[in-house]
Amino acid sequence: MSRFVESTVEPIGALEYFFLVASSIVTGAVYIWPQALMTASQSQSDWAVVGSICLALGMTGLGLIWIQLTPPGILVDRLGYAWGPLRWILLLIHAVLCLVLDTAVLTLFTQMLAASFYPATPLWMMKGLIIAEAAWFASRSLSNFSRNVQFWFPVFAFTFFILAGMGLGHVEAWWAFLPHALKDTGPVGQGIVATWFLWKQNEVTATLSHFIRPQNIVMIRRVTLGAIAFQTLVVILVYLITVGTLGPQAVILLRWPLVYVLSNLNVSTFYLSRPGLIILLLWTGSMVFYLASNLFCMGINFSRLITGSYKSTMPTTLIIAIIMMVGSCFIHTPTQSTHLVVDFFDPIDLGYSFVVISLSILLTLIVTSWRRHHPKSPPA
Repeated sequence: MSRFVESTVEPIGALEYFFLVASSIVTGAVYIWPQALMTASQSQSDWAVVGSICLALGMTGLGLIWIQLTPPGILVDRLGYAWGPLRWILLLIHAVLCLVLDTAVLTLFTQMLAASFYPATPLWMMKGLIIAEAAWFASRSLSNFSRNVQFWFPVFAFTFFILAGMGLGHVEAWWAFLPHALKDTGPVGQGIVATWFLWKQNEVTATLSHFIRPQNIVMIRRVTLGAIAFQTLVVILVYLITVGTLGPQAVILLRWPLVYVLSNLNVSTFYLSRPGLIILLLWTGSMVFYLASNLFCMGINFSRLITGSYKSTMPTTLIIAIIMMVGSCFIHTPTQSTHLVVDFFDPIDLGYSFVVISLSILLTLIVTSWRRHHPKSPPA
């Protein structure tokens, strides 16, 4: 029997899944990279960059192992297989942490827009428009949502690579990329942890991989790691552009170093006098799809948890979006937003995710072994 018989969610292809996973990482807060990492790791930031990429691959690998071991289902189903009724608590904690990240990142994004581009526009208006767009996409059917991401994500990526190519022409501080000896692992570790907000996506993989057609764990693994590799390239390019153009100390001192670099690009042969302003389209669209991916995954999991089906995904998604909007009103400054992301979310969620996924793998193995040795008797 097909696994989609009782599902109201249409299956998606591997390419659509790739773009959904790619849009759920890095894109939400790349504009504050790599300041947090360099502030913590200082002159050893090159080691922290490598460590951050290894962290992304390691946590994604753990998630993929868990997916392979569990029966078909979305995140809440997989949690239920290993944890039983405790899935309620685990999913609720996960949702709170995700809301903290998404709310802080959204607020920080609008604060960046207000400070750099639109000082006269009220923050609540920018927040409301972005959340409304994200909620609209997230409340559509998965096939509709994924097709929109599949169309727009390459446009955003192409725009970014054009701007990145132009930005590389202004890189002068190549000395900043000379390798440094690893003298103190403490600051490097802090820098690595401070980048977790870029890579947080295990819930997206554990949820959306259920709907891929054809269902093949090897293909899921390759596509997921491919999305990580793509965004790794983006992260490295941003690191090269910001550090190479401004220098390490300026990157640490400036709140939004990438905004400063790209918004000041000026090429006389380009059809715009300030081509860096195109980044507004890129960032706004990326933020919308980043939030939409998370909203959809939270909505469908809570719909499944509460009603046992996917039919309540739309109202659940809208409720979560409203909570996000209300929560953003309590964050007043960029310092508060950054503190929530780097000092609160990163260490707590990374530790929580690692413990839950690791224990879930162990419990899944135990449950599977027990069921294999104690099969249910067929009904009389």
